[in-house]
Amino acid sequence: MNTLVYYICIGGEGMGEREKQYTGTISYKKLFSLMEEKGIKKRELREKYNISPTIISRLNNNSNVAIDTIMYLCEILQCQPGDIVEYIPSE
Repeated sequence: MNTLVYYICIGGEGMGEREKQYTGTISYKKLFSLMEEKGIKKRELREKYNISPTIISRLNNNSNVAIDTIMYLCEILQCQPGDIVEYIPSE
């Protein structure tokens, strides 16, 4: 196991971003609907919950965000990931 960890840390193959394997898109429309329902504004995400403007922009643009961001949003909104994220398959 130490050899594998060393290989990955030193820069073995597989480092960097994985090639996109999917054709659909992600939508955060459900997130913004739930926020509206709960009276939480995007500004609050920045000011009260310390979510960066870059992350908020990525959400607005239906771009990928890290799973820990989704987990944090679920914690804030007391919901499950499926309540705020939707995968839309390509046609």
